[in-house]
Amino acid sequence: MTRFALMTATSLGAMLIATTAQAQQMSPDAQAMPSGEIVVTGTIVASEMKSIAEQRKADNIVNVLTADGIGRLPDRNAAEAVQRLPGVAIERDQGEGRFVAVRGLPSQWNSTLINGNRLPTAEEETTSRATAFDFFPSELIDQVVVAKAVTPDMEGDAIGGSVNFITRTAPETRTLQVSAGANYSEKADKAGFLASALYGDRIGKFGFVLSGTYYKRHWATDNYEPRRGGDGIGITRLELRDYTGVRETTGLNAAMEYAFDDGGKLYARGIYGSLSDDETHYKHRMNFASNRVEVQHIFNTLITELAGGEVGGIHMLGGDGAKFEWKAAHYENLFRYGDTPDSRDNSYFVVRFDQRNVGYQGLENRGSGNLAYNEIDGGTDPADAISNHLPSDFAMNPSLTRLSNVELYRIRVKETDRVVLQGDLTVPAGDSLTLKLGGKYRDKLRDATFEDLFYTWNPAAGPVPTLADFALMNQPGRSGYLDELAIGKQYSGQFSQVVSEKDIVAWYLANRDNLVLDEAGSATLANGGALGRTFRLYEKQAAGYVMGTWQPSDALTVLGGVRLEYTKTTVDGQVLVNGVLEKARSSNDYLAVLPSLHLTYHLDGDTNLRAAVTRTFARPDFGDLAPGGAFSEADLEFSGGNPDLKPTYSWNADLLFERYFGNDGVISAGAFFKRISNPIYDTRRVGTYRGIDGVTFLTPGNGAAGDLYGFEINAQRRLSFLPGLLSNLGVNANYTLIRSTFSLPDGREVRVPRQANNLANVAVYFDDGRFSTRLAMNYKGAYIEEYGSDAESDSYYGAYTSLDLTANWNLTDHVTLFGEASNLTNQKLHYYLGEKARPLQVEYYGRRFMLGVKASLF
Repeated sequence: MTRFALMTATSLGAMLIATTAQAQQMSPDAQAMPSGEIVVTGTIVASEMKSIAEQRKADNIVNVLTADGIGRLPDRNAAEAVQRLPGVAIERDQGEGRFVAVRGLPSQWNSTLINGNRLPTAEEETTSRATAFDFFPSELIDQVVVAKAVTPDMEGDAIGGSVNFITRTAPETRTLQVSAGANYSEKADKAGFLASALYGDRIGKFGFVLSGTYYKRHWATDNYEPRRGGDGIGITRLELRDYTGVRETTGLNAAMEYAFDDGGKLYARGIYGSLSDDETHYKHRMNFASNRVEVQHIFNTLITELAGGEVGGIHMLGGDGAKFEWKAAHYENLFRYGDTPDSRDNSYFVVRFDQRNVGYQGLENRGSGNLAYNEIDGGTDPADAISNHLPSDFAMNPSLTRLSNVELYRIRVKETDRVVLQGDLTVPAGDSLTLKLGGKYRDKLRDATFEDLFYTWNPAAGPVPTLADFALMNQPGRSGYLDELAIGKQYSGQFSQVVSEKDIVAWYLANRDNLVLDEAGSATLANGGALGRTFRLYEKQAAGYVMGTWQPSDALTVLGGVRLEYTKTTVDGQVLVNGVLEKARSSNDYLAVLPSLHLTYHLDGDTNLRAAVTRTFARPDFGDLAPGGAFSEADLEFSGGNPDLKPTYSWNADLLFERYFGNDGVISAGAFFKRISNPIYDTRRVGTYRGIDGVTFLTPGNGAAGDLYGFEINAQRRLSFLPGLLSNLGVNANYTLIRSTFSLPDGREVRVPRQANNLANVAVYFDDGRFSTRLAMNYKGAYIEEYGSDAESDSYYGAYTSLDLTANWNLTDHVTLFGEASNLTNQKLHYYLGEKARPLQVEYYGRRFMLGVKASLF
């Protein structure tokens, strides 16, 4: 167990002792009093108690985070908002949260929802079903409900769990809230701003809310990436990457409703979220094997946009609590590149110049060419000080640094849930039994296109351009590049000067016709390189369920039922057969039968024991289903997708003990077990293709079943029993231990990909009603990203610990000053091969700060 995990467990134990001792000192009347009524004064305390109350009254195992709680932490998107909850982890991009995972399972094995609907996905580098939530600002969220054990009326593709982001709805009274703030990135050394507003009211039976937010921030990262050579460990290329950029997040939410006298209503909701990431990226690549320095100029704008909405109603059927709920929804998610270099060639735009014959020193040839080696492999290069192996007096010469190629890396993904229909009927069947049944239908369309085009200079157009033909400058951030490491100054001191984006784009537009496509080096449909990521997918999902909630006494609640989910997927693509493109269509369908049983036993007014047995599943990723691929009759080999993949299933068992302490907190401890069948791995098999026997298929395939298990401890405690000012202190802490055992197709025993063994959070806060502050630490252990041929060649993301601080000062009852500081320890991203001392990628983001004001005008 890691030192951080031990610290977390120690703090949880101390809290348990303190709360138990304090409970023993309470009067018998106070101990017996259930804490249904929330009486609080502070803002942090209020949000804590709201979350606890929602968790307490649920019939299944959930964790809840309210809007007030989200606003008191420096979490600026929907993914980051949930990382503080027990057993929930996130994956990051450029230091910001992106994907959500529950209990260490891959993000595509979890159901991530908005208002109960699983959203369409669109992302640059994955073809999975995981939804990236960095485009969705946390200001639009009213509540987050994380279900560790799903019920039959919830979407069943949730092996890890279900994360439901619920957007804001009409307030009970007229409300106008505005906020504005300035932010600063230490590494970018630039400021941005945040502005948001919410207005809502009720006019008789009609209610509405409108909210919007805009968040602009500058960012920068310094990164080095040793690329390994043919022997798997030697460094063939050292990449020194310097990123700067501007991210802009825009969010809009609108909702309206009309309430009936009997408690029913009609409603409509609409949401829009977008993320525009304008990147400038200068990369120096020390290509040891080829004895050259490669200088890449990379410019692009990555744009993700989600838009959609729903209409629905709740209709009461008499006075006994019977009701019918319905809704119809439409959502679409688009990823595209902005207009760099222009709207015709919009892409991830790269222009590369090479200086050859640079004379690297201190390399070794162990049979795979001239490579550098880390100390762990018997070489001379420490993991955090890998030499560039250039002569000490070396300097880049612009007149010798010639154009190598221009790359247009092009992706466009649009996924549309064309229609989502849902209906639910709730009927009391006596004093202690309530029945609920319903169905859901989704019609999905996904279009994905990809190509990676390389162009070289046409000799007929004249001499090959060199860097000397341009006005040159120092790249942004050169003077502070990797100043976290002693070797950073050596790197930046031998950097080439570079060309500005404006000048590179102008040169490209003027010389586009002087460039020739490198057909062999590109990935296109014609040569088969783009087939696996270019396809059109149609998918229809139909679900029905029945469930009952039985409460034979005040002490016991039993919820059980079954959900059926039918899926039919059709994918259109192309295959390359002996150099000739042919259309290919594949279809697959299956029925998932998903029973579940939940028990809640109230040992007393403040103590619950919960248990659940459920079956859930995960549909195969889109890219794994694509029929596109390439077949070579000469090699008897087919590489591509596998339309015949089966879904992954899981039997889940959960047990949870909860103890509430008056109005002041909760302590819970639980265990979980999952038996997961048909996991999907990359496989190699021999079979028949188009009547030809003995063909080797390199495709995704279903593997042998495996197990995942663990336990989690959670404590939320206001220390009101302490004297004086100390009574305004509070502590939140949780720890999750996860273990798993799976077998790869070659028989090797491994853990689930992307599963960290330890997850933990510790937060200490002070809240006296006028001033509040919180120091929060989040920890995620190391996890395997990709399997190699053995344990030493598995790729890992290292453990990640973030430390964040927030403060809020209520100037008046309506105006609050707030401050935020994120990544106080400048935590690095560390990606490595087998051992930490063999890095694949190391990246630093710097600290980030924000200062602003919130006003609740009425």
